[in-house]
Amino acid sequence: MTYSSLLMTYDRTLIVIRERSFLELLDLALLVVRDQPVALGLTATAGIAPFAALNIRLLSDPDFPRALWIVLLLLETPWATAPLTVVLGDLMFGVRPRIGGLLRRLALSLPSLVITQIVFRGILLLSVIGYLLVPAHYFFLNEVVLLERLGPIRAMMRARSISRDFGGELFLRWMGQIALGLTFALCFRMGAETVGSVLAGGELTWDRPGLTDTSGLLFQTGVWIAIAFFGVVRFLAYIDRRIRLEGWEIELRLKMVGRALEERPL
Repeated sequence: MTYSSLLMTYDRTLIVIRERSFLELLDLALLVVRDQPVALGLTATAGIAPFAALNIRLLSDPDFPRALWIVLLLLETPWATAPLTVVLGDLMFGVRPRIGGLLRRLALSLPSLVITQIVFRGILLLSVIGYLLVPAHYFFLNEVVLLERLGPIRAMMRARSISRDFGGELFLRWMGQIALGLTFALCFRMGAETVGSVLAGGELTWDRPGLTDTSGLLFQTGVWIAIAFFGVVRFLAYIDRRIRLEGWEIELRLKMVGRALEERPL
């Protein structure tokens, strides 16, 4: 089953165009990951690996400020999930992702990504308070740049338009994703350490020295898994916003009916 057929199957009872709840998006994201584990897993790994290696190298230095790691994550996340967003856009319409097409799309979008994700986000991040505008008004900036292929100025205007009258909800979702992601990373680390200890012949224990240490490989792995998963959630939220604002579901269904009529023999 392709991602497009999965989406249509899930939406079959949702005739009225409406906003999905955050929990529904999380559930749908799990179904999408389960349906396309190889394509999404390999793409997420390819996008994340360089940034994960850089972070592990930096965090291995005891003099590296741990607070700077959070800043790095905020700047790295859009770049690390960019390939995943492109592949999800292809899978939505049953297009088989190809490495050449993926690299070409990323290369064409590079100027817009640099301006929006480094210059624009960097300036807002330096102001600290100003960065809160990103999850509230520019939540779908990556999707707009990569999937709608707009220039930086138009992309920022378009992202803000999609988020209009929804900024508060998007900000709360962003906060919820951070909380869920850190919780998952912590549980992933504890679970992996427990399994490793048992397999090595150790005893089960609740004692977790250095629980707050974020430099370990297991915790970093858990963080990046969460980032990749919420990259899928963000893509689905982008689709949901287009359905709600533009009646995109009706447009897609009419196109499907039109193609079926054209292909039907006379």
